[in-house]
Amino acid sequence: MSDAAGSIALRFFEGALWIAARNLLQVALSLVALTVVARELGPSTYGLFGVAMLVYGIAEMACGGAFTDSIVQRKQIEPGHLDATFWLTAALSGLASSLMVAFSTALATLAGHAQAADIVVALGALLPFAVAARVPMALLARDLQFKAVAQIGAAATIASCTLGIALALEGAGIWTLVAMEALRVAVTLIGAHLAVAWRPGWRGRWQHLRDLWRFNAGVLLTYSIGYADQYLPRLLVSHLLGPQVLGIFMLATRVYGELSRLLMEPLHGVAMSTCARLQDAAADMRRSILGLYGASRLVVFPVYLGMAAVAPWWLPLLFGERWLEAVPAVQLLMLGSVRAATGAYNSAILLGTGHVRATALLFAAGCAASLLAFPLLAPWGVIGAAVALLLRQFGTWPLALHRIRIATGLSPSDQLSGTFAPLAAAASAAASIGFLTHLLDAPLTPIPASLVAILAGALVYGGVLHLLAPGTLRQVRALLLAFARRDRAQIETLLARPA
Repeated sequence: MSDAAGSIALRFFEGALWIAARNLLQVALSLVALTVVARELGPSTYGLFGVAMLVYGIAEMACGGAFTDSIVQRKQIEPGHLDATFWLTAALSGLASSLMVAFSTALATLAGHAQAADIVVALGALLPFAVAARVPMALLARDLQFKAVAQIGAAATIASCTLGIALALEGAGIWTLVAMEALRVAVTLIGAHLAVAWRPGWRGRWQHLRDLWRFNAGVLLTYSIGYADQYLPRLLVSHLLGPQVLGIFMLATRVYGELSRLLMEPLHGVAMSTCARLQDAAADMRRSILGLYGASRLVVFPVYLGMAAVAPWWLPLLFGERWLEAVPAVQLLMLGSVRAATGAYNSAILLGTGHVRATALLFAAGCAASLLAFPLLAPWGVIGAAVALLLRQFGTWPLALHRIRIATGLSPSDQLSGTFAPLAAAASAAASIGFLTHLLDAPLTPIPASLVAILAGALVYGGVLHLLAPGTLRQVRALLLAFARRDRAQIETLLARPA
């Protein structure tokens, strides 16, 4: 590995750790807030907010996210590119905000329920402020300033969740969720602009927009299809099964999503920047991607399958009996970790290497799978919806393997190598956790019983992994020791070594 590539790999590792630290705090607070809010609001109210967020998410993606990835991906960037992007997204968000306010009822009805119209109006007023943080946050990602990104995210989460818990206990109802989103947007906006030296100016010209347009046009198409792929399941559940089931489905996907934010987002957050920087060093990029896959499997498999094992005991205790129907849906979704442990980074790798159309193709395949699976399985309620989501995930896997091969040169066998050992160890651990929790449930209450079972499961996971892949454990231990000693040279050496 070259010196420059080694430095980028090291910054990749450090950036992932900073984002992981932030996400650990965010997930802990979010789950506390979700527990309180979900108990107070119930599935129907939670589902109504989800309907409004469908509209808001489309607008935020189209006005902000689709135009700022070029700041991260482009090799050479000028102040004019930043200014032009900022004012373009500001104008688009102002227009979208006005449309959300003017056509709130029609948009809410289209998303699933007219009663969400007032929430659409409130979120529309937030839209320009959310979009205004996009350019400085993209600039931080471009410069690999993930410590600042982590600090901003942590501050926003602390403020939002604290407010949410207080308002939920005061009986603020659905407006609890609106207020949480408003405070999160405000803190992110202030923190993002304080973290960068750049300030919006008038240096942007039409030429700067033309420079970015080719990539931005592809990303806009990709993000539009990607948003549909991500939120089409919610839209279909909303129309086919109603707000009550949508609320239960959203809770199940939220549990899955929080684990994803904790375990996969730290690596996803730096993968695009790293691939973009290593475009001209193909061998180093492939080594980094395989290291990314290996690290993800080691953590994602045991945590997701372990959650599937304890869900029957934990979910009713945390969220209340009204959410009991979410248990089998959560268990089914956790099985998606087999695909998500590597598939979660497809879009980051493809966008980082400039393969925008390939990303759009993957998202389009996901949309097609959803349109086929969800109506077919709707008679089985939330369980059918969870199975449909799994079918969408696994159905697009062969296509994803093919597109990553084209973008990086990694064959499907390369991408899948190293899967068996952590998956077998995680499955063994999950089985032992489920069995021991059930066995200890009589003498102990569920939470202590499951905690004892999780400790035993961790030992099973380590033992099986030691039998099947002892070299992996040695490398992980060496990496953690080097990090504890802050031995940057040793970390860089270990990161350069094949997993």
